[in-house]
Amino acid sequence: MVIFRGFAEDMSMDDWFNERIWPYESRLTPDHVEAGARLAVVEMIEHGVTAFADHYFEADRIADVVLETGIRADLAPTVFGLGEGVAERVDAAAELIARRRDDDPRLTFRMGPHAPYTCPPPAMEHIVRRARELGVGLHLHVSETRAQVEESRRREGRTPFAAVAAAGGFELPVIVAHGLWVEEEDLALVGADTWFAVSPKTYLKLAMGEGSLWRLWGDPRLRLAAGTDGAASSNTLNPLEQVRLWALLGKHAVGRADRFTLEEAWRVLMNGHRALGRGTGAVRPGWEADLVVWDLEQPNTAPVHNVLAAIIYSADARNVRDVLVSGRFLKRDFEVVAVDAAEALRQAEEAARAVVARGPGRATVTY
Repeated sequence: MVIFRGFAEDMSMDDWFNERIWPYESRLTPDHVEAGARLAVVEMIEHGVTAFADHYFEADRIADVVLETGIRADLAPTVFGLGEGVAERVDAAAELIARRRDDDPRLTFRMGPHAPYTCPPPAMEHIVRRARELGVGLHLHVSETRAQVEESRRREGRTPFAAVAAAGGFELPVIVAHGLWVEEEDLALVGADTWFAVSPKTYLKLAMGEGSLWRLWGDPRLRLAAGTDGAASSNTLNPLEQVRLWALLGKHAVGRADRFTLEEAWRVLMNGHRALGRGTGAVRPGWEADLVVWDLEQPNTAPVHNVLAAIIYSADARNVRDVLVSGRFLKRDFEVVAVDAAEALRQAEEAARAVVARGPGRATVTY
């Protein structure tokens, strides 16, 4: 969604989706998505990201970018379960996963039902069944807003988490996009391999409310990992920025400066590796050589009294000296070397202009 960075600002969440993002998203071509993905990878490498999870369209083309650039990725082809052709869309996503899953050890997949409100029970059950057959997990949006939870209770008599659980979803590894309004009763439903990708910058920008993630923090069933949501809503693909906000908002919410500590923020940052289920995220014998070298002797981080404080509260892309994935340099001596960054920028800007010039299309769903 890098193509839409800064495209929908100062809007309610409903207007953000219904008036800007979804109508123009319907105008995207595979080439546009590929161009956006390539620039996104450049930005992530700049920030020291070695692996990411993505839930989007044209996963085939995004997979090509992953193989080209050397980064790791877990891709979930988006599936909407409304209207005609649902079974065909589910099967197409499953076919893509089966066809590309062995391309490279850096590339993994899971099924991507959009959300319970766009994937009614028959569709969700079909998606879960195909995921189980493929031996993969799910990546989906659940309980993003209070309104979603209230509407689900009104329509189905249960929460969105309960709807996913009824389809057998939490028997699989799951990445929950947001779960901002998860309820305590929902935590009894999630599995041991359910992870919440949290993006506080998005919640602030779209005025999504305080939610319950901070109130429920400390419950071992609530496993948080840093997300960025996408450049259309968070503007940057910087996980450090997200955990920084997570910690500061938590302290503010509970009125305790000794809560949401640096060690906890670091754990949320590094939990992304655990959520993806890879042998990455630590320097250990037999694990992948995915490494980030930080230069903290910089004006924005020095003097370094506390390494975690320097990274969590002060560091940014200018402090990331080197990034390696499987022992290959993606960034070296402060320069991205895995891809032609200038060409990626040119292609993405050209794609963005082309999409906007086409004007809004007809969105197939309403938020």
